[in-house]
Amino acid sequence: MRRNSLILGAVAASLTLTGFAAPTFAARQKPTPEQRAEWTIKRFDTNRDGKVSLDEVHARTAEAFKTFDADGNGQVTREEIKAQRKAHGQAWRAAKEKTGADKTAAMDKLKETRPAMLPGVRQKGFKRADTDKNGSLSLTEVTARADAMFKRRDTNGDGVIDAADFNKTRKI
Repeated sequence: MRRNSLILGAVAASLTLTGFAAPTFAARQKPTPEQRAEWTIKRFDTNRDGKVSLDEVHARTAEAFKTFDADGNGQVTREEIKAQRKAHGQAWRAAKEKTGADKTAAMDKLKETRPAMLPGVRQKGFKRADTDKNGSLSLTEVTARADAMFKRRDTNGDGVIDAADFNKTRKI
Protein backbone atom coordinates (compact mmCIF):
# COMPACT_ATOMS: atom_id res chain seq x y z
CA MET A 1 0.00 0.00 0.00
CA ARG A 2 2.78 2.40 0.96
CA ARG A 3 4.64 1.60 -2.26
CA ASN A 4 1.53 2.40 -4.34
CA SER A 5 1.21 5.73 -2.54
CA LEU A 6 4.83 6.59 -3.35
CA ILE A 7 4.37 5.68 -7.00
CA LEU A 8 1.13 7.65 -7.18
CA GLY A 9 2.84 10.64 -5.52
CA ALA A 10 5.76 10.47 -7.98
CA VAL A 11 3.40 10.33 -10.95
CA ALA A 12 1.39 13.29 -9.61
CA ALA A 13 4.57 15.31 -9.05
CA SER A 14 5.88 14.58 -12.54
CA LEU A 15 2.56 15.55 -14.12
CA THR A 16 2.57 18.79 -12.15
CA LEU A 17 6.12 19.63 -13.21
CA THR A 18 5.32 18.79 -16.82
CA GLY A 19 2.35 21.14 -16.65
CA PHE A 20 4.62 23.97 -15.51
CA ALA A 21 7.28 23.27 -18.14
CA ALA A 22 4.91 22.98 -21.10
CA PRO A 23 4.09 26.70 -21.36
CA THR A 24 7.82 27.49 -21.35
CA PHE A 25 8.48 25.20 -24.29
CA ALA A 26 5.39 26.44 -26.11
CA ALA A 27 6.58 30.04 -25.77
CA ARG A 28 9.77 29.24 -27.70
CA GLN A 29 8.10 28.52 -31.01
CA LYS A 30 9.43 29.89 -34.26
CA PRO A 31 8.19 33.37 -35.09
CA THR A 32 5.26 33.57 -37.45
CA PRO A 33 5.72 35.07 -40.92
CA GLU A 34 3.80 38.11 -39.69
CA GLN A 35 6.19 38.57 -36.76
CA ARG A 36 9.21 38.23 -39.04
CA ALA A 37 7.72 40.81 -41.40
CA GLU A 38 7.10 43.23 -38.55
CA TRP A 39 10.64 42.83 -37.17
CA THR A 40 12.31 43.16 -40.58
CA ILE A 41 10.31 46.20 -41.57
CA LYS A 42 10.87 47.86 -38.19
CA ARG A 43 14.63 47.26 -38.41
CA PHE A 44 15.14 48.57 -41.95
CA ASP A 45 12.30 51.06 -42.53
CA THR A 46 14.07 54.32 -41.72
CA ASN A 47 11.34 56.62 -43.06
CA ARG A 48 8.59 54.66 -41.22
CA ASP A 49 6.29 54.27 -44.22
CA GLY A 50 5.72 50.56 -43.54
CA LYS A 51 7.86 49.50 -46.48
CA VAL A 52 11.56 48.83 -46.97
CA SER A 53 13.11 50.19 -50.14
CA LEU A 54 16.40 49.10 -51.67
CA ASP A 55 17.86 52.51 -50.72
CA GLU A 56 17.01 51.85 -47.07
CA VAL A 57 18.69 48.44 -47.27
CA HIS A 58 21.78 50.03 -48.83
CA ALA A 59 21.94 52.65 -46.07
CA ARG A 60 21.68 50.02 -43.33
CA THR A 61 24.24 47.82 -45.07
CA ALA A 62 26.70 50.71 -45.32
CA GLU A 63 26.21 51.48 -41.58
CA ALA A 64 26.79 47.85 -40.65
CA PHE A 65 29.84 47.69 -42.90
CA LYS A 66 31.41 50.68 -41.12
CA THR A 67 30.77 48.99 -37.79
CA PHE A 68 32.54 45.81 -38.90
CA ASP A 69 35.44 47.50 -40.72
CA ALA A 70 37.42 48.07 -37.52
CA ASP A 71 40.61 49.27 -39.20
CA GLY A 72 38.80 51.44 -41.75
CA ASN A 73 40.60 49.96 -44.77
CA GLY A 74 37.41 49.33 -46.76
CA GLN A 75 37.60 45.55 -46.28
CA VAL A 76 35.93 43.37 -43.65
CA THR A 77 37.85 40.23 -42.74
CA ARG A 78 36.66 37.13 -40.92
CA GLU A 79 38.73 38.26 -37.93
CA GLU A 80 36.94 41.61 -37.84
CA ILE A 81 33.60 39.80 -38.00
CA LYS A 82 34.60 37.51 -35.12
CA ALA A 83 35.77 40.47 -33.03
CA GLN A 84 32.58 42.43 -33.70
CA ARG A 85 30.38 39.45 -32.87
CA LYS A 86 32.28 38.91 -29.62
CA ALA A 87 32.02 42.59 -28.68
CA HIS A 88 28.32 42.57 -29.51
CA GLY A 89 27.77 39.52 -27.31
CA GLN A 90 29.54 41.20 -24.41
CA ALA A 91 27.54 44.40 -24.90
CA TRP A 92 24.32 42.33 -25.07
CA ARG A 93 25.10 40.65 -21.75
CA ALA A 94 25.91 44.02 -20.17
CA ALA A 95 22.67 45.53 -21.50
CA LYS A 96 20.62 42.66 -20.07
CA GLU A 97 21.95 43.50 -16.61
CA LYS A 98 20.62 47.07 -16.79
CA THR A 99 17.14 47.97 -15.62
CA GLY A 100 14.25 50.13 -16.75
CA ALA A 101 14.66 52.69 -19.51
CA ASP A 102 18.43 52.20 -19.60
CA LYS A 103 17.97 48.52 -20.41
CA THR A 104 15.35 49.23 -23.07
CA ALA A 105 17.52 51.86 -24.76
CA ALA A 106 20.63 49.67 -24.68
CA MET A 107 18.78 46.63 -26.04
CA ASP A 108 17.15 48.65 -28.83
CA LYS A 109 20.51 50.09 -29.88
CA LEU A 110 22.07 46.64 -29.94
CA LYS A 111 19.21 45.25 -32.04
CA GLU A 112 19.90 47.95 -34.62
CA THR A 113 23.58 47.05 -34.90
CA ARG A 114 23.50 43.32 -34.41
CA PRO A 115 25.98 41.28 -36.45
CA ALA A 116 23.29 39.70 -38.62
CA MET A 117 22.68 43.13 -40.18
CA LEU A 118 25.70 42.61 -42.44
CA PRO A 119 25.22 40.20 -45.34
CA GLY A 120 28.06 37.69 -45.37
CA VAL A 121 28.55 37.45 -41.60
CA ARG A 122 28.06 33.71 -41.43
CA GLN A 123 30.64 31.32 -42.88
CA LYS A 124 28.56 30.24 -45.87
CA GLY A 125 27.41 33.79 -46.56
CA PHE A 126 30.98 35.08 -46.37
CA LYS A 127 32.07 32.65 -49.08
CA ARG A 128 29.15 33.67 -51.30
CA ALA A 129 29.70 37.38 -50.75
CA ASP A 130 33.47 37.23 -51.30
CA THR A 131 33.17 37.18 -55.08
CA ASP A 132 36.81 38.10 -55.74
CA LYS A 133 37.94 35.36 -53.31
CA ASN A 134 40.52 37.58 -51.57
CA GLY A 135 39.43 36.54 -48.07
CA SER A 136 37.74 39.82 -47.20
CA LEU A 137 34.54 41.65 -48.08
CA SER A 138 34.34 45.07 -49.70
CA LEU A 139 31.31 47.35 -49.44
CA THR A 140 30.58 46.57 -53.10
CA GLU A 141 30.49 42.81 -52.40
CA VAL A 142 28.34 43.23 -49.31
CA THR A 143 25.95 45.57 -51.14
CA ALA A 144 25.65 43.10 -54.03
CA ARG A 145 24.76 40.38 -51.52
CA ALA A 146 22.20 42.67 -49.89
CA ASP A 147 20.71 43.35 -53.34
CA ALA A 148 20.31 39.62 -53.97
CA MET A 149 18.71 39.12 -50.56
CA PHE A 150 16.37 42.07 -51.20
CA LYS A 151 15.34 40.68 -54.57
CA ARG A 152 14.65 37.26 -53.06
CA ARG A 153 12.60 38.76 -50.21
CA ASP A 154 10.60 41.08 -52.52
CA THR A 155 8.42 38.21 -53.61
CA ASN A 156 5.80 40.28 -55.43
CA GLY A 157 8.42 42.30 -57.34
CA ASP A 158 7.03 45.73 -56.44
CA GLY A 159 10.43 47.13 -55.50
CA VAL A 160 9.76 47.29 -51.76
CA ILE A 161 9.57 44.79 -48.94
CA ASP A 162 6.35 45.02 -46.98
CA ALA A 163 4.03 42.72 -45.06
CA ALA A 164 2.66 41.26 -48.32
CA ASP A 165 6.08 39.76 -49.05
CA PHE A 166 5.95 37.60 -45.94
CA ASN A 167 2.77 35.65 -46.56
CA LYS A 168 2.80 31.90 -46.10
CA THR A 169 2.35 31.07 -49.78
CA ARG A 170 5.53 32.77 -50.97
CA LYS A 171 8.00 30.65 -52.91
CA ILE A 172 11.68 30.56 -52.01
